[in-house]
Amino acid sequence: MLLSESLAALGFKVSFIYFSSSYARLKERNSLVLPSPDLRGDTLSTMSTCCTGEHCEKNTGPTIVSDGIEVGNSAPTFDGGRGKIFIYVLEDAFEPGDIDKHFSVTPSMKENLFNLIVELREQGDPPTCLIGDSFSPWTLEVTQRAGIPRIELWTSNAMGLLMVFNLEVLYSDGIFPEKGSPTQWKSKTPLMLTHIPGLPPFSSELVPQDLRFADSSNQFVQFFLEVASCVKSSERVLINSLLELEPDAFKSFEAHGISSYAIGPLRTQMKTEDNAQTECLSWLNLQAESSVIYVAFGSLAKLSVEEIQELAVGLEASGSPFLWVIREDAVTMEELPQVLPEGFLERTRGKGMIISWAPQVRVLAHKAVGGFLSHCGWNSTVESLWAGVPLLCCPRLAEQRLNCHYLCNVWGAGLELRCTETGGLDRSFVEVGVKALLQGEEGHKARSKAQEIMHIIEKTTQQGGQSFSNLQKLYDDMRALCSKPSK
Repeated sequence: MLLSESLAALGFKVSFIYFSSSYARLKERNSLVLPSPDLRGDTLSTMSTCCTGEHCEKNTGPTIVSDGIEVGNSAPTFDGGRGKIFIYVLEDAFEPGDIDKHFSVTPSMKENLFNLIVELREQGDPPTCLIGDSFSPWTLEVTQRAGIPRIELWTSNAMGLLMVFNLEVLYSDGIFPEKGSPTQWKSKTPLMLTHIPGLPPFSSELVPQDLRFADSSNQFVQFFLEVASCVKSSERVLINSLLELEPDAFKSFEAHGISSYAIGPLRTQMKTEDNAQTECLSWLNLQAESSVIYVAFGSLAKLSVEEIQELAVGLEASGSPFLWVIREDAVTMEELPQVLPEGFLERTRGKGMIISWAPQVRVLAHKAVGGFLSHCGWNSTVESLWAGVPLLCCPRLAEQRLNCHYLCNVWGAGLELRCTETGGLDRSFVEVGVKALLQGEEGHKARSKAQEIMHIIEKTTQQGGQSFSNLQKLYDDMRALCSKPSK
């Protein structure tokens, strides 16, 4: 939705697609991503398309959640003028349990997306292109059938996509699957990868374990090989990063003949919170400037009970105020007294605060926050850097070790939290890490670097900046495509 708002701000008329199962689940969890209610059109439609099995029958059309959502003043301003966002929900015909499977796709999804493109053409609003997330490579087939270009959207950093793009070489050259123990977090003699044009050698430990140690026939590996193939066929690749932080990665894409464009970081809009959620902001108002360590591990990573206890003891021993997010799907607030060390809540009352959800952008922007103990997911990484807050890096999965490497060893805006041999948390490492980030010389240097990057981000996303200009180029190119006479 962040990209949709930016594109609408350019002047695009945007059709944003949900599929029915995801839409229903997000709505049930009150997690639907939509522009502010006051910006939505009032007219609702109940049209629906249902497609199941190998043969799909078109009824009246896709569900339209809102006729037109004007982009509010929070979106960036471009010369193209403000457009509108239309939300569509398409039937996916998932069987029970399909939504919990990684990367599920059905014939109905392909057919209903194609039908929507056809219907929009018949209505006089022919889509100029389709922007597809990298994790939906199946949309390439739809765009080829519809005769429109597919544009790839990679929501993480350029280096992460570059590693996926080169997976085929790693397997064909026999480098992967890697020998060794998947449970060992760090090797004394890591395998150095030297095969990517334009990049210096880097450790294979930065590649997710699910890829490093799996055979090429593994379903997970096969999916990412498909993603890499789709990148080659896309008209261009939009990457939610900035050229200024990853120049070598973007040069490497150029060496591969891939048109890649930094368009980020796309700014997360601040949402309206309820009283329970703003309580943490009131608590932060009582804390000294740059004194609080904010702790959150994103929406996927889960800590074991043992790790929660180790983290708790380490935070308490650090002596620093802490704001700690423990998601309800991990441990409920009612269960906390049984999970946390005995007496922890009583001893840290006033010194620390535990909540199940935080308005993260607002928290990181608060002057009391001096550091972010994070899993280093890319969204959390860029939100912290946008606020000029250094990170204490505790990567867990996916590309998070790569993000940690960049933060600590390349950009200098973070410190890596030491972990156990299997990558777990240890109380003494937590204590030392928090003290180093908030009170040590290395932490002061990391904060200075984080604030330097904050200014770079502000510049690149404003008019005249590189990321801003790349979005403007997309608009100009698509307008030129629209003006071409149809064959």
